[in-house]
Amino acid sequence: MAAEPKIWILSRGRKGDLDQMLALAKATGWPYEVKTLRFNGPEVPILSKLLLTERLPPPWPDLVLCAEASPSVIAREIKRLSSARTRIVCLGRPAGQPSNFDLVITTAQYRIPAAPNVVELAMPLAETTDAPAIMPGGSIALAVGGPAFPDRLDAAAAEQLARDALALAAQRNAVLDVVTSPRTPPEAVAVLEAWITPPHRLSVFGRGENRYRDALSGASEIIVTSDSVSMVADALASARPVSIYPLPQALNAKWKLGGWLYRNAIEVQRPVMRPVRWLFDSGVIEVAPDRRKLFAHLVAERRLAWFGQAAPAPQPGAAQRDLAMAVDSLRRLMA
Repeated sequence: MAAEPKIWILSRGRKGDLDQMLALAKATGWPYEVKTLRFNGPEVPILSKLLLTERLPPPWPDLVLCAEASPSVIAREIKRLSSARTRIVCLGRPAGQPSNFDLVITTAQYRIPAAPNVVELAMPLAETTDAPAIMPGGSIALAVGGPAFPDRLDAAAAEQLARDALALAAQRNAVLDVVTSPRTPPEAVAVLEAWITPPHRLSVFGRGENRYRDALSGASEIIVTSDSVSMVADALASARPVSIYPLPQALNAKWKLGGWLYRNAIEVQRPVMRPVRWLFDSGVIEVAPDRRKLFAHLVAERRLAWFGQAAPAPQPGAAQRDLAMAVDSLRRLMA
């Protein structure tokens, strides 16, 4: 193997997942290349090899990073085609058994059982920089995501969010700096445009420059909607006090049934649930990530707070420690 392993990053284009993989690849200092995967039809992990529109040709890399279900299936295929020479690393939760991967770097919301090849971080990875000092009288940044099951962001939820954020800004005698994301639906954007008026500022993704990073770095505190773990990671990496705004949830029968099956087939592994365990292990069914579980863990560690509570002081170096742990696990794997 070369002194510096060559990395392929497999991505379907989801910004949060891609940002995590880029942060990890850059931190290693190893050469990397992003391979954007496209599939026909809806995402069906077990059929990913058949649905892939364009095959990836050799020479195969030394290391593959993936962070979504279908790319994780393609990563396993690359390992097979390379005669197991390529190492595969999944961030988050892979499709299928974690034992099928050389390394899984995960966080609490994915509820992956402990194993020798599983590294659980406190937070998803974010590219770390030297954050500027917090200026007195800085704005309150509000990072708005979009609907992500079971969290809901429609017009009604956006109006309540705007009301609550404006009330906090008035209490703090501060200005809101609101930034939306690619996932913010048009009906929510329309509501925010009606409510977030001068002196407050609204930056809509896709209109003009992307002010997301500037809003975070220029804030005295940051609020993030509960649909996006990657935005929370960015907020914590900016070394500002952070709070999570809990969006309303639609806890339907699918959510409840999926959670019950996962608990009894994977976490507890009851013998009678072996057929269901095979469905999870093969990637036929998945359970939605429990982001509230991760946020509750971070609240207990005093790394952030729920909206309406006093946000704890930033913990300098926490994001760097998460990233360093992930890089160290990669270096041990490739040694």
